[in-house]
Amino acid sequence: MLTWIRDKSTGLFMTIVMGILILAFALWGVGDYFSQSNSDSLAKVNGKTITYSEYSNQFATYRQNMLSQFGDQLQPDFFDSPMMRRNFLESMINSELHRQAALANGYTVTGDQIRAILSDVEIFQDADGRFDRELYAGYLAQTNQTAQSLQARIINEEAGQAVNLLFNDTAFMTPKEAKTIAVLRNQTRDFDYFLISGNQFAEDVTVSDEEISEYYNDNSDRFMTEEMVKVDYIELDAEQVAEQIDVTDQDALSYYEENKQRFEKPAQRKAAHILINDDAQAQDTLKEIQGKLAQGEPFAELAKEYSQDPGSAEQGGDLGLVSPGDMVEAFDEALFNMEEGQISEPVKTQFGYHIIYLENIKAARIPNFEEVKDDIVRELQAKQAQTLFLDKANELSGLVLDAQSGLSQAAESTNLPVKTTEFFTRSGGEGIAANPEFVKMAYSAMVKEDLLNSDVVNLSDTHIAFIHMNEIKPAELKPLDTVKETIQDTLIKEKSAQKAKELADEIKTKAKQDAVNLNALTEEFDVTLVAARDVKRSGSNHPVNVVNEVFNLTSPDKTDDTIHVVPANNDDVAVVQLLAVKSPEDSTITQVEQEAAQLERNIKTNETQLLLQALRQSADISINEDLLNQQNQF
Repeated sequence: MLTWIRDKSTGLFMTIVMGILILAFALWGVGDYFSQSNSDSLAKVNGKTITYSEYSNQFATYRQNMLSQFGDQLQPDFFDSPMMRRNFLESMINSELHRQAALANGYTVTGDQIRAILSDVEIFQDADGRFDRELYAGYLAQTNQTAQSLQARIINEEAGQAVNLLFNDTAFMTPKEAKTIAVLRNQTRDFDYFLISGNQFAEDVTVSDEEISEYYNDNSDRFMTEEMVKVDYIELDAEQVAEQIDVTDQDALSYYEENKQRFEKPAQRKAAHILINDDAQAQDTLKEIQGKLAQGEPFAELAKEYSQDPGSAEQGGDLGLVSPGDMVEAFDEALFNMEEGQISEPVKTQFGYHIIYLENIKAARIPNFEEVKDDIVRELQAKQAQTLFLDKANELSGLVLDAQSGLSQAAESTNLPVKTTEFFTRSGGEGIAANPEFVKMAYSAMVKEDLLNSDVVNLSDTHIAFIHMNEIKPAELKPLDTVKETIQDTLIKEKSAQKAKELADEIKTKAKQDAVNLNALTEEFDVTLVAARDVKRSGSNHPVNVVNEVFNLTSPDKTDDTIHVVPANNDDVAVVQLLAVKSPEDSTITQVEQEAAQLERNIKTNETQLLLQALRQSADISINEDLLNQQNQF
C-alpha cells in the first residue's frame, strides 16, 4: 500500500485525502505522537548523537547506490524491513566507534589530504579534470553547507575508515609463515581406530520410573510449552475491493476498442534445434549431422542422437512456440529470418552451435474481445480499486483508532468480518498468522499487554490488517505422561553413550598396560579395526570429529602416549592410535600465495571484529527504540 501511496502522492485527489487525514488527526488528538517525535536523537555513542536526519539521509544514499548497482534484482520491499533499517543503524554506530577510536589515538587529517580528496571529486572538476573553485562554491551553496562543515564531514569519514585501512596495512604474513601454514594444511596422518557406537548397548539399558521422574523435575524448563496467542483481526485486501467493483460489458468493450493494439499477440515460431558443444569435435559432428539431414534423415531422430541440450534432446529438439526475444540474440535473429520448413546452417551462441529447424509460423494477431474480456475486467477493477482501497483503508484506520479496544464497531461500519486465528506462537502459525509482521504485532506490548487495537499491519502493499487480542495461553509445564517417552529415549541414549565411553576407556587402559597396538585387541573386545592412512584435515571418509581430534594430537615421535579416546560423530566414541605424522615436501606444495592471501583476509576480518567487539563492550550506547520503530512503520 505504501508504495502505491508514494506513486500517487500528487494531484487534486491526494490533496483532498491529506486534508481529510490532517483534520482527522486534529480531532483524534495526537499530541503524544508529535511530542515523541520532537527529538531527532536516534542513538548516542559515548555522548555523540546520531540524529534521525543523518540516519535517514545516509540510508537514502545507501538505498540509491544499491538500486543503481543491482536494479531489478532487488525485491521492492528489500529496504523496508525493520531488520534492514536496524542493521544499517548498527553499521553507523560501528563507524562512529571506529571514528572515535581513531581520533582518540591521535589520527589526524591534514589540510593537504582534504584538498587532495576534494580535487578528486568529479563534480568539482572542470572540462580538463582540474579542481574548479566556482563549481565547489556552487555545490556548497546548492547543498546549503559551509566549507568548514563539509571539511568536518570529510575528517569524520576518513577517521571512520582509518581503522579498516590500518588492518589492511598490518594484516600480513611473511613467506616463512605462509609456507609453514601451507605445510600444515597439506599434512597427512596415519592412525588406527575402533569406532564404538552407543546404539549397540541400547537394548541392555533399562530406565526406571523414578529416574524418569527425577529427570523431569530437574529439567522442567525443557518441557515447557510455548506461550501462544489467539487474535481477532480485520483485513482489507485490494483484491477483495476489486471484486466488489462492477465493470459493465460496455465499459470493457470501449476499453478494448481504445487499446486494441495492446492485446496483440506477437508472431511465434514453432522450432526445434540440435545443440553441439563448442569443443574440438564440434565441426566434425556438425558436418556429420548436416550430411545425414541432406540424405533425408528425420530431424527429431538426429536431435535425440546428437543434441547435447538435456532439456530438449529427448523430445527431438522440440522448443515449442518461440516469441521474439525468448532466445539469445544470434539464435533469435536466425530463427526469425527463416522460412517455414527450413533448416539453418550452424548458429553459434555462448551455449555452443545450434542447427535450427523452423516447423511452422504462427502469425501475429489481435484476439477478439471475448478472448480478453476477463483480463480487461480485472484490469479496470484494479485501477478503480486503487482509489477505493485507499479510501477504505483510511476509513478503517480511523474507526479502529477511535475504538481503541475491540474491532466489532469498525467491522459493522465497514461491512468487513472480524476473523479469529487459531493459537500461534512467536514463530508464527497458519494462514495470516504465518506473516512475520502480523506475528510481531500480535506479540507487541500494545496488543498483548495493553490489550489495545493494533496499529495498521502492512501485510503487503495492497493488504492490511488490524489486530485485537482474543486469548493468551501462557507457557506451562507439559504433563509428565506426554513427555515420558522422550525422557526415556534421552536417558537410554545417555546411558548407552556412557557404556560406549566405559568400553573405550577399558580398551585404552588394556592397550597401555600390555603395551600393544590396537590391532592386538580386536578379538578380545570384539571390535573392528579401521586403518586410516594418508588422511588429510578435510575431505576423508572417516568421522569428521575423529579426524579433527587426531590432528590435535602430539606426533608419536615426541610422545609415548599415542592411544586416546576421542568423541566421534553423534554419541559414538573412538579409540585412536596415532601412528605417523607426514609433512609434504616443499616441492609438492602449490598455491602458497593464494592461501596466504586468504589467510591475510581472515586475519584482517578477525582482528577488525575483535576490536569492534571490545569497543562496543566498553562503549556507552543508547538507541531511541520508539523513534526507530516509529519510523519503521512508514
